[in-house]
Amino acid sequence: MVGKSSVSVLQEYCAKNKVPPPTYEYLDEDDGSFCCKIEFMETDAVGIGRSKRDAKHNAAAVIIKKLRLADASQLADDGAASIPPIDMVVQLRDYCVQQSMPLPTFEIVQQAGTPDAPEFTALCTIASIRRYGVSEKKKDARQKAAYEMLLAVVDDVNKLEQSMQIATLQNAQEDIESERYKKFKTYRELTESGTGDIRGVLICDRHNYFRRFYPGLKEAANKILRSSYDSVQDQALDVLESLKIAPKIALLPSIKAEPMLFIELNCEYDVVFAGPTPKVYEDIIAYFKVML
Repeated sequence: MVGKSSVSVLQEYCAKNKVPPPTYEYLDEDDGSFCCKIEFMETDAVGIGRSKRDAKHNAAAVIIKKLRLADASQLADDGAASIPPIDMVVQLRDYCVQQSMPLPTFEIVQQAGTPDAPEFTALCTIASIRRYGVSEKKKDARQKAAYEMLLAVVDDVNKLEQSMQIATLQNAQEDIESERYKKFKTYRELTESGTGDIRGVLICDRHNYFRRFYPGLKEAANKILRSSYDSVQDQALDVLESLKIAPKIALLPSIKAEPMLFIELNCEYDVVFAGPTPKVYEDIIAYFKVML
């Protein structure tokens, strides 16, 4: 038996119990997703989704769970309740690139239902790991499969969740699935600057680059690192000069009175130092004591 949508369940509840219908208000979101606030029986909640319709259904589902108005078995598998509000296919590919994992592949493996209510099953595969997603749209089925795959391959879910607790969705979002979407949204924001079809850079690659640097230049740099200098700035710049690395130095605006010093090293790997002037030069000295 096909379940009812969360909006329909609320409408029927209102008609049966002669209570005022819920009110819906759409809120602005900066990441392209949609957010809907619902108020019903002196209770409010927030729903998110990839469209206004999905956000509305998600909000209705959240309020139903809050007020315990219906069994979960009565509700249909609404897209809003199971489709993340961001592009999980891109999210999954980004994660695979950064972790040097094989890229995921997607395939529609089954088409069922009727012309009026089709049902598609998508298969997501990474190496020998397989996860499925089911929806009335092919695109949404792929999104669900990608979402389930990302949950399966994330290296350390606890650490990932801790880093995602700065999400900015409203505190009223108590639905478990919505909380999970919220964490992945923040993960996307944290990793956005590192996206693209490039090979992830491992710490050992960067270390080996400097460890295998020209022996004569390394010896000169290590001699400076072991020397005593009155000025840490002079010592840091002498180290860079001995390695024949030309730094790009700039002063950037800061919320503090003192501008922030920005130093980018012109070498095979991206190396950037930024912060208060004395600390930046101290960081350069500490960095090359480890890398060389």
